[in-house]
Amino acid sequence: MIGQTEHVRILVQDRPGVLDRIVGHIRREGWNIKSLRVDETKDGTVSEMDIYIEGTHTKLAQIVDKLIRLDFVLRARLYREGGDIVREKPAPDTHTQALPESEETAAAAKETGRLRILTVNPGSTSTKFAVYDDEECVMTQIIRHSRSELDAFPSVIGQKGLRMSHLTDALKKRGVGLESLDAIAGRGGLMHPIESGTYLINEAMIHDLVTSPPPVHASVLGCIIAKEMADTLGIPAYVVDPIVVDEMDPDARLSGMPGIERSSTFHTLNQKAIARRLASDLGKPYENLRIIVAHLGGGITVGAHRYGRVIDVNDAMSGEGPFTPERTGAIPALPLINMCFSGEYTKQELIDRVTKSGGMQGYLGTNNMRQAQRMIDDGDEFAALVVDSMAYQLAKEIGAMATVLEGRVDAIVLTGGLAHSGRFTGAVKQRVDMLAPVHVYPGEDEMLALMQGALRVLRGAEQAAEYEG
Repeated sequence: MIGQTEHVRILVQDRPGVLDRIVGHIRREGWNIKSLRVDETKDGTVSEMDIYIEGTHTKLAQIVDKLIRLDFVLRARLYREGGDIVREKPAPDTHTQALPESEETAAAAKETGRLRILTVNPGSTSTKFAVYDDEECVMTQIIRHSRSELDAFPSVIGQKGLRMSHLTDALKKRGVGLESLDAIAGRGGLMHPIESGTYLINEAMIHDLVTSPPPVHASVLGCIIAKEMADTLGIPAYVVDPIVVDEMDPDARLSGMPGIERSSTFHTLNQKAIARRLASDLGKPYENLRIIVAHLGGGITVGAHRYGRVIDVNDAMSGEGPFTPERTGAIPALPLINMCFSGEYTKQELIDRVTKSGGMQGYLGTNNMRQAQRMIDDGDEFAALVVDSMAYQLAKEIGAMATVLEGRVDAIVLTGGLAHSGRFTGAVKQRVDMLAPVHVYPGEDEMLALMQGALRVLRGAEQAAEYEG
């Protein structure tokens, strides 16, 4: 029988997949997470989670006993009514302890009857991957690639062999046999616009991915690697809510210049996953809500979610929206045209300036918010102006999406890596919280969302869509 709601607070190292594993441990026991909040601490490598769970004291104590045995959990407390602590593990000195990015222990053997899914999410200088047995994340890791290592290849597509080799070596080192996999889900790249859903990766999709015009983001390799590995193993490969999901209203498409149409290219996977997570936390169907979701990473996209569909969103890759840690966002057109014809820059140099070396990177020489915060703490007033201006422009974009939703907004969500910064999210909240309640979900749920999409298909709850190109 489910009893009253209890409060668990844990202190965890900031490592990929931590949230997935915490949630997986709790839900695997069959208990309900009523709400979950994550806040950064003064130590930028550690986060604090407050989780409210429905269950009995005895059962919840057993769950906490399991949580505090996880090596990335530094402290775990279970509060009874009145605030009494039931369990606690003292935290080590987090200022001197090395905080590894991945667990070096071998992954557990797959239990009979469970479905094992590998998720692959390549970034510009990293390859994230995770292994799930059903909903439980049994291992996760980030493989870091040096800039010189990647620059040895003439294109992003050329990096496939290098990244796949690192991935298979890491799986072998951790004791995950490829033959134990039931499916692979990869992050998607640029292809023809499609509806939201889980798609079987086919040859038509691969063709469109490898022939898409520049700039090509490393996420394209998620599909390509997943397909090649899956074909070798004789298992299915999927992509879930790739960046080209297009649900835009007709009014949102006209750009003002005939021949150029606004397109829907955004962080679909995380925006959809976080919107559904918020809906679950609010106890309402995603399809019944009007939400603004801002994904805050190297690129920033702000989507207007109306009843389960993203009816408008800025295309950050093409230069729309606020400036970001490494992109210019929307800039005055005529000065840019003058730069194009000045003879001082090649086409590729200007593309790179807009997509890789603009924004905070261009102003401060870093795309790292923690580094920018250290500059601010050291008294750099210009660094403070740049960060506050980025928050200002983001708030303007959120305000624009509020008008798209006709002023009827149930919630505003800030998610992604920048959402770990209290200064940044605070500056945004100050300008937009009169529009709707603001919820902050630091980090992203992309690996979890990839797994969930594949698992729905494997269990027969959803039919995989076919990409037609």
